[in-house]
Amino acid sequence: MFVARPSDRGKEDFVRARDLIALRRRRHPERGQATVEFALILLPLLLIVTGIIQFGIALNYWLDLQRVANQGARWAVVNAYPDCPRTGPNVPCSPTLQEYIACQPIPGPLNPSVAITFPSGAAPEGGDPVKVEVGTSFDLLPILGIGEIGLTGDATMRLEQTPGRYRVADNLAVGEAVCP
Repeated sequence: MFVARPSDRGKEDFVRARDLIALRRRRHPERGQATVEFALILLPLLLIVTGIIQFGIALNYWLDLQRVANQGARWAVVNAYPDCPRTGPNVPCSPTLQEYIACQPIPGPLNPSVAITFPSGAAPEGGDPVKVEVGTSFDLLPILGIGEIGLTGDATMRLEQTPGRYRVADNLAVGEAVCP
């Protein structure tokens, strides 16, 4: 009968462990499978995450445009804005209301267009509606140069005073406003 010496027992365990590892490798030849699957799913996953982030940014810009349009409509109905106070003659101010609205602080690289209209079509008087539209374009995936959408904020309110400090003819297209 064979009796293992204490010094030989460690070698047997080492040989057995090495044989088990080799046996597992022979039975499971898919060693890099997880890496390949991760590499295949990484690009679509990054596109989805980037799209979600860009959608959130676009939603934030849209909310900012809505806020600016609401402020502009309020200034239009009271016929005064911070750079053109109510005191003094009832003549157009410089900068115009459209320029002042376009220069409101909006985060990001937005340079919006501003349009003030009177939906009733007649000469505006107190109680008639005034509509302020603020719009710009936004790239959803600027790195790839695809997915440009138009963002528009608008607000309609009733005139409290007959307008005299701004003109509808002074509407601005995207990028026309020169802000200080």
